[in-house]
Amino acid sequence: MRRYSVFLLPLLLLSCTHAEKLELTRLKLPPGFHIAIFAQVPHPRMMVFSPGGVLLVSDTTEGKVLAFPDPKHSGHPGKMVTVLDDLNAPHGMAFHKGTLYEAETNQVRRYDWDDATLSASNGQVIAHIPRSGGHFTRTLLFANGKMYVSVGSSCNVCVEKDKRRAAVLEFNEDGTGERIFAYGLRNAVGLAVNPRTNTIWTTENGRDWLGDNLPPDEINDLGQNGGNFGWPFCYGNRVPDRSQTKGNDDRCKGTILPKVEIQAHSAPLGMAFYTATMFPDEYRGNIFLALHGSWNRSVPTGYKVIRVKLNDKGEPQGTEDFITGWINPGETEKGVWMGRPVGIVVGPEGAMYISDDSAGMVYRVTYGK
Repeated sequence: MRRYSVFLLPLLLLSCTHAEKLELTRLKLPPGFHIAIFAQVPHPRMMVFSPGGVLLVSDTTEGKVLAFPDPKHSGHPGKMVTVLDDLNAPHGMAFHKGTLYEAETNQVRRYDWDDATLSASNGQVIAHIPRSGGHFTRTLLFANGKMYVSVGSSCNVCVEKDKRRAAVLEFNEDGTGERIFAYGLRNAVGLAVNPRTNTIWTTENGRDWLGDNLPPDEINDLGQNGGNFGWPFCYGNRVPDRSQTKGNDDRCKGTILPKVEIQAHSAPLGMAFYTATMFPDEYRGNIFLALHGSWNRSVPTGYKVIRVKLNDKGEPQGTEDFITGWINPGETEKGVWMGRPVGIVVGPEGAMYISDDSAGMVYRVTYGK
């Protein structure tokens, strides 16, 4: 597979689960950036690089973790290796001190990892977490000597009986010491450490059925101590959800405000801070965010990757589109989506990898004139 500029790539039709055809020529990037298909995976979700630089991809639907070795970082993985199988909706993954951790919908397991053979062995369950529910994916991150796991809500909007839902949980490295770190987060999917602030930032998917433009989706800074981010009683800039507060708007006082508000129903999922050197200086240190796309909006939104500009202190300074074209609004009244970006990770060589669970692809984005 050769690397092409998106503007020069010949017509390439890919089968989609949505029975549509994705043409890579539809995907538009800033000048100098190029996109190519790195791998085909039925339902790719989250990704992580091993200590030896091998890309691992979770397939939540198939219950697998797959590896794609590309030792020369050429964009041509030599093979696909099934690392783990028969898992219960695996999603988030992380490597910590050479050990592989993966989060299923009901538990976190750790494995001995061997980069030479691309094998994970001696799996052990180290933490049990609320299972399934309205939002069943679990994301995993290690930061500041702790393990963090996001657990989405069981509903669109409700008061959860299990307080570990709609939250980010904190554990010791071995899975002990569970506590609720941040709560009031309806469905926090993307977890990443801001290198400027050394705090965990997360995406959040807002509730449904308040119209096309409410509530905003969000990016939140969990800070050093976590706290209350508002759901189900309020959203955005401490706006009360009257279906839940029932006149007691004091529930929104003291909740933590989002760092970035995003168009409602965009469904922000994976995100990454770009700290490599392949991209131009103006892109370094910025957030790249995958918008999976709306399913309940009269005019579709999302279906793209955006860039959140940050200043030297790590504070947001605005957003702009980075990759568009996974939807064509002109084909029908509601538009036709041909791909839905999910996860984002930066490789050792500085390229960006994006998963698409609709087209069944992992893309590789590079820069070079």
